[in-house]
Amino acid sequence: ARILGTSPESIDTAENRFKFSRMLDNIGIGQPKWRELSTIDMAKKFCEEVGYPCLVRPSYVLSGAAMNVAHSDSDLETYLTQASQVSKEHPVVISKFVQNAKEIDVDVVACDGNIMCMAVSEHVENAGVHSGDATLVTPPTDLNEETLKKIRSICYDICHALEVTGPLNFQLIAKDNQLKVIECNVRVSRSFPFVSKALDHDFISMATKVIMGETVEPVDILHGCGRVAVKVPVFSFARLQGADVMLGVEMASTGEVACFGEDRFEAYLKAQLGTGFKIPKENILLSIGSFKDKMELIPTIQSLANMGYKLYASKGTADFYCEHGIKVKAVEWPYEDQCDSKRSGAQRTIADYLAENMIDLFINLPLRSGGSYRASSFVTQGYKTRRMAVDYSVPLITDVKCTKMLVEALRRLKTAPPMKTYIDCISSHKVFRLPGFIDVHVHVREPGATHKEDWDSATAAALAGGITMILAMPNTNPPTVDEASFILTQQLAMQNARCDYGIYVGASSDNYSTLPLIGGKAVALKMYLNETFTTLKLTNMALWMKHFEHWPKHLPLCVHAEGTLTAAVILMSEIFKRSVHICHVARKEEIEIIRAAKERGFPVTCEVAPHHLFLTSDHLEVIGHGRGQVRPVLCSKEDQQALWENMDIIDCFASDHAPHTVEEKDHPDKPPPGFPGLETMLPLLLTAVKDGRLTLQNLIDKLHNNPKKIFNLPDQSETYVEVDMETEWKIPSAMAFTKSKWTPFEGMTVVGSVRRVVLRGEVAYIDGQVLAQPGFGTDVRTVGHSTAYAEQLSIQIPAVMVASSTNTGLSAPPSEPTSPTRRLPSSEKPIGPVSAKLPRSTEVYQVHGMFYVKNEPGKEAGDFLHHRRDTSASPHYQPSAPVLLHPVGLPHHTEGLTGNHILTVASFSKDQLHQLFNLAHSFRIAVQKERALDFILKGKVMASLFFEASTRTSCSFSAAMQRLGGTVIHLDEANSSVQKGESMDDTVKIMSGYADVLVIRHPSPGAVTATARSCRKPVINAGDGTGEHPTQALLDIFTIREEIGTVNGLTITMVGDLKNGRTVHSLARLLTQYRINFKYVSPPSLSMPEDVKSYVANRGIRQEEYTNLEEAISDTDVLYMTRIQKERFTSMDEYNKVCCPVFDTDPRAAYFRQAENGMYVRMALLSLVLGKC
Repeated sequence: ARILGTSPESIDTAENRFKFSRMLDNIGIGQPKWRELSTIDMAKKFCEEVGYPCLVRPSYVLSGAAMNVAHSDSDLETYLTQASQVSKEHPVVISKFVQNAKEIDVDVVACDGNIMCMAVSEHVENAGVHSGDATLVTPPTDLNEETLKKIRSICYDICHALEVTGPLNFQLIAKDNQLKVIECNVRVSRSFPFVSKALDHDFISMATKVIMGETVEPVDILHGCGRVAVKVPVFSFARLQGADVMLGVEMASTGEVACFGEDRFEAYLKAQLGTGFKIPKENILLSIGSFKDKMELIPTIQSLANMGYKLYASKGTADFYCEHGIKVKAVEWPYEDQCDSKRSGAQRTIADYLAENMIDLFINLPLRSGGSYRASSFVTQGYKTRRMAVDYSVPLITDVKCTKMLVEALRRLKTAPPMKTYIDCISSHKVFRLPGFIDVHVHVREPGATHKEDWDSATAAALAGGITMILAMPNTNPPTVDEASFILTQQLAMQNARCDYGIYVGASSDNYSTLPLIGGKAVALKMYLNETFTTLKLTNMALWMKHFEHWPKHLPLCVHAEGTLTAAVILMSEIFKRSVHICHVARKEEIEIIRAAKERGFPVTCEVAPHHLFLTSDHLEVIGHGRGQVRPVLCSKEDQQALWENMDIIDCFASDHAPHTVEEKDHPDKPPPGFPGLETMLPLLLTAVKDGRLTLQNLIDKLHNNPKKIFNLPDQSETYVEVDMETEWKIPSAMAFTKSKWTPFEGMTVVGSVRRVVLRGEVAYIDGQVLAQPGFGTDVRTVGHSTAYAEQLSIQIPAVMVASSTNTGLSAPPSEPTSPTRRLPSSEKPIGPVSAKLPRSTEVYQVHGMFYVKNEPGKEAGDFLHHRRDTSASPHYQPSAPVLLHPVGLPHHTEGLTGNHILTVASFSKDQLHQLFNLAHSFRIAVQKERALDFILKGKVMASLFFEASTRTSCSFSAAMQRLGGTVIHLDEANSSVQKGESMDDTVKIMSGYADVLVIRHPSPGAVTATARSCRKPVINAGDGTGEHPTQALLDIFTIREEIGTVNGLTITMVGDLKNGRTVHSLARLLTQYRINFKYVSPPSLSMPEDVKSYVANRGIRQEEYTNLEEAISDTDVLYMTRIQKERFTSMDEYNKVCCPVFDTDPRAAYFRQAENGMYVRMALLSLVLGKC
């Protein structure tokens, strides 16, 4: 069967405790000490070694079933004799339990070991509470950056080592900035849906696409999307009579509730309310067992007292907090004499308060929680009062960290959190979240002609049109041309503006020397060089030069320059070496001269108004020649087409909002020029997006990114616009908020409308209502800002991003399932392949009612990248797949192996075996993944000298050498000069001159060893009669290690001709490096030689001999069968008996896999002997 996604071998490595632990050791990642044990004595000994408490878990459990924490030998013995009968058939895994540590869940989607996305969720409770019962927070708010860097480092190492393709979940414990891995699952975890919703990114969809071989782009969503999600458990203790309400390593919850908030406290309180929790009104009962918890909660209990709650507590708790100056009333336990009846005439007890519903919240922190103490808790006062709280529906908190979080939430919020639409609401329509848009060309008309427009109505219209910042033109009455008029305009704007704003100053014939005094207070200088609705027209080119000379070069200079004046202004900007911005470009000649200037590197930018994109002079018959007056005038279709064709060099869209009353526009005697446009610009542009003439990224660049750059505008924090991309509507005769009760676009059908505008975290506009009040807007030149722009947003789709060319882009709202994606600097680009080719068409996908855009043409696949891991965090970081190889030509020396003969198993140390097997495993994975390895031994030659028939050994050595890029010289006895009388020593000496390494097999015991003494090149013994076969022993142990995960603790039964089998002689000797037991099964005449048994016995290995396999098979872990040669049998009938071929299909039959493993082991051995790995 073809397995999609992560390979079965990698899954087995993650699931097999021995393999996974070994992998973590190899890549330098910490883990708690653990051991698999099969007897109580061994368990006690291990717990004494590492120290209590210890976590005990039986094999093959789900949801932590039967897991427990033992604090002493008696706890351990009770658990192992009652809850889980420990034996060889039912071993338990015991690991060191780290107290007061934080547990962390990490969810990942990876492709070939490269991380596509990752999420980190922190547990509120200390480690020891099952993830299903724990309170989770994502993105993490309580982890410092150093810890997050280490988490990323561990995540990359594990993904690369396992070569994950698809989902991955692992858990860590953190204490003192030290991280240890406690579990890893190469599958979807229970937290995947939670983090997908919390981070607005569909992990499941991305994992599915990766598994199916589709290409996805990596995204960085670790820090979330401007909100925090908290998941809390739901329990059914009220329905389970007698059940204790304590949390532990065994899962007890029956459901979960997750909520969003601006911070973890708001989200936590919402989630608790979602479980049925009620905010306490008056009385809170405390019972805190440990001194440590009492001390930790002093500020928390003080907060409760400061909030006005009446605090009641058990005697010990009340006495402690009274000593610390907190007023707490002591209450008696109900069962001092261990009977259920109240004493006659006694004061109220805790039971009375609970039974009479006088307590609004019960905080009960037992002296010891979880573990084996849960079994004895049925006789304690704490258990009985907890049960009463559950039975009488009193809210109950039993964890110290949750107590602190709840009280802090109550302190901050006082009551139930208010609904915030940008967090708590989602849309069923096709809605996008766009950054706050900037209109750089707006005529507010105030001071002066407030009957046309004023700051109140203009900024209301701006918000209704999705504009969160306007730049106001200076042609007011009086015009903004000096400090007095500028201050007047500032004051009017400060009092009445509903959105953010900047104010232009206008160039006049005599203010070129005084305007620089205003300087940075203004957003830019505006020069009118053509006729328009103003008294500021400059007709003298000498005056232009004065303003170009005096206006500070770091401040924008904008001009109204039509036709040939466009070229004149560009020339003047080049003369004075300063940038210039051309307003409302309308004609073909203008856009073409601007293109030519830009191509030559001139510092010129420009803007285009929607009416020049969507209207031409032909529309004057419909609009009317009077109402159709605008400057620049509506031009021909040819001019309009030129604008669309040169869209790539247009920097900004600007409404050129220039309102006049209907009466003024309809006046027969020279009607004033100008169109209203604030409320219609965005719908018109969104319609162009729908028609494919623009992209959403065009809108983001030309209404947000580029205006910020050109005018050096500050960020608007927590500001965005939500637009409905599906709504089709006709523009009415008059828009809702502008005083100009007409529009030139009347009757045009558009698709797209503004649904909600959030400005600095406040909802400023929603569904036709402007909520921002006059005076809410701020002058952008009075707030701190810098030229370093914010992190980029991007157009989003579930799992796929559209690259943003500058600073900010499009994403879904925080209430929708997408996430903002950061563009990282080029220095942080990841190593290794992160994406393949994508279709170039734009696609739209829907998840939970929200739509997103796929890749646009021309965007580079690697533009949006995940964090490259900090290589300083771990010296074991592998830059791509886990290839443990050195570059060709770079020698690597392995002590005892490189350049040495390999003649006997006695030459191998445990560390050398470890290194050899790890390298063989890496080669095995590389071959299965069809990765090229032919650079490792390129140019090396192996001589294969086999003086005895061989298939597996000879062919596997040859295959190993060739897969690594080397070549092989074959020589056997029939074709060598031995037939002519040449000695074997001479043959080997001759061959050593041709080859870099010699592999020799000979039928005589000791022959290979004797020949190697005179050979100047490394010799590998491929078998010498009944002597040794070291490489066979290596591959046998490697196979056991790969099949079971470990060699230690196994019983290995060898069957067959043990007297003459060189393979079992070497294997038995080599296995003494491990903690194992031997059983030998053979006819008495073919038993294991005494020298081998003596060698094994001297190393403390237990050995047993049998003549019947049935007697030895019961507790055998590995059955090693050897063949008995024909001459050893007493009759031909016995010799002709064979195993049934069906046995080959049994998954436990590992001999074919064993033969394949021989190639990988020999690849590793050749690489190490030749010093290339």
